[in-house]
Amino acid sequence: MKRFTILLMSLGSIMLISAQFLLAQTKSTLIDQYLSKANKEGFAGVVLVAQRGKVIFNKGYGMANREKGIAYDQNSVFDIGSITKQFTGAAIVKLEMEGKLKTSDLMSKYLPNVPATMQKITLHHLLTHSAGLPSGIGPDEELLGAEAYLKRLYAKPLKKSFGSFVYSNVGYSLLAMVVEKASGMSYEKYLQQKLFKPAGMTQTGYVLPRWKDKRIVMGYQGQNLWGATHQKSQYHKGVTYHLKGNGGIMSTILDMHKWYKAIKNNTVLSKAATKKYIGKQILEREGRPFHYGYGWSIEQKEGREITWHNGGNGYFSNYMGFYPNKDLMIFVGCNTGKDADPYAHTIDEIMHGGFKALDASLTNTYAGTYQLPNGQKFKVRLNANNQLVVPINRSDLYLTFSGTGKEDNKIAKDYNHKVQEMANALAKQDYAAYGKIESQYISSMNAAEIERQIKSLFDNVTKVIGKPQAFKILGSVSRRGGKYYLTASQITFAKSGKQTKMYFFHYWTGNRLVDLSRSTEGEMMKRFNHQDGKKFFARSNQLTIELVTQDGVPALKVGNRLVLKRVANLK
Repeated sequence: MKRFTILLMSLGSIMLISAQFLLAQTKSTLIDQYLSKANKEGFAGVVLVAQRGKVIFNKGYGMANREKGIAYDQNSVFDIGSITKQFTGAAIVKLEMEGKLKTSDLMSKYLPNVPATMQKITLHHLLTHSAGLPSGIGPDEELLGAEAYLKRLYAKPLKKSFGSFVYSNVGYSLLAMVVEKASGMSYEKYLQQKLFKPAGMTQTGYVLPRWKDKRIVMGYQGQNLWGATHQKSQYHKGVTYHLKGNGGIMSTILDMHKWYKAIKNNTVLSKAATKKYIGKQILEREGRPFHYGYGWSIEQKEGREITWHNGGNGYFSNYMGFYPNKDLMIFVGCNTGKDADPYAHTIDEIMHGGFKALDASLTNTYAGTYQLPNGQKFKVRLNANNQLVVPINRSDLYLTFSGTGKEDNKIAKDYNHKVQEMANALAKQDYAAYGKIESQYISSMNAAEIERQIKSLFDNVTKVIGKPQAFKILGSVSRRGGKYYLTASQITFAKSGKQTKMYFFHYWTGNRLVDLSRSTEGEMMKRFNHQDGKKFFARSNQLTIELVTQDGVPALKVGNRLVLKRVANLK
């Protein structure tokens, strides 16, 4: 009887393992089908999914180096961006384990000449982006040592946001200096000896790994080659503090999987230290369960909680996330300027049984060329992520699809005028004039600092795509009920007869400029997530688009304002 019971139990275990294996195979197939479709739409990169201690999916798509015809694979070495921060966070917690510091220590204990305004900043503040420091103080490519970095930072005022979460690369650069001071080793050497080596990681770092050139991934924006991070930022001359500790580390998906296992198995940090490292240290976003640890975000999704971080520089984009209670890890890296997050989110949905591709007939019916009431045409598509995608690279399209329809025309016109003034200075490459104008709207930098940064940015841009030739304001749209406005502008550059358009976004609140970002022509797309049935929704501007027919012709109903008829199929 006992032997028969044992036999039944064994058969049951075998059947359970077989079922799990088949389920993993099915999900792996679905992921590959999804990414193959995404690859046809322009996705290039590498993806790894691991579950219950095993890698169930590991594959590259597209080219890691187009010029040399080298395809992505599991050994491709790429810039992981701000995912670097999790190594810095782990290094600080490791040093605390070693008794060499405490996260409650003031940063002035480790950094020299800290001004009175910054004396209250602790290592915990730096780790949780709550130190009231700026996001950055210069471009990634600028070579800057510790002394010069601190001198530039100390000249800036502490923000009113001190004590609250406001993302700061600067804080993690300071933490890299703390690692060096407390350990008596270089930042990278400490990571290599105390984190990477115990985890079995041999392909991760700034300069210490000896990578073969053919394995290095090149970064692109659309069709334009940017290059490899370690070359563009001249790591051989010394890693700049614009990146050290906060970004720019290079790795492979296999090494990043080893790092996940080291976290899960407490290989590098003790169980108590790991709990602190990935614990909910600070509320990241008001109104929803979204926290930040020490280099990780912790997000509550429906029925599950994920620990994750992303990172990129406009050319490389990456996402790493894991479910501690499910032993599930997802990593997506890409090199074309495309955001890795949507691909990772879809893979997450596939792993949890929540993703179903749109019906092909829906795509075939509604993808195509549409026409605005003003006669201008544009193309609409539905992508692999079940998103409805429309261009916003013209004023009419930007206002139609990125606006809320509730903008105050007077306020929008004022922001347009402000940006136009700055643009006029840029068109003449008069960076001093630009600095004087922009300094009226921000308090974190003076005119001379702005002049230096914008000159560095535009000098790099003009070397690649030429001098500015034309400027156009697309318009200003509101966000969060008019609390913020977003002004989009277009600058056309020309070199050797080739024109390239770049887009700039100025974020305003009142008379204050709170952020400035840029996008390429290929990134000027608005994506509406599938809501249900034939409805698609964009959270940013609370706009719903519904697929409808009018007089038997496929059309888009944009909010309650207008219907756009299709006039030709998308080729």
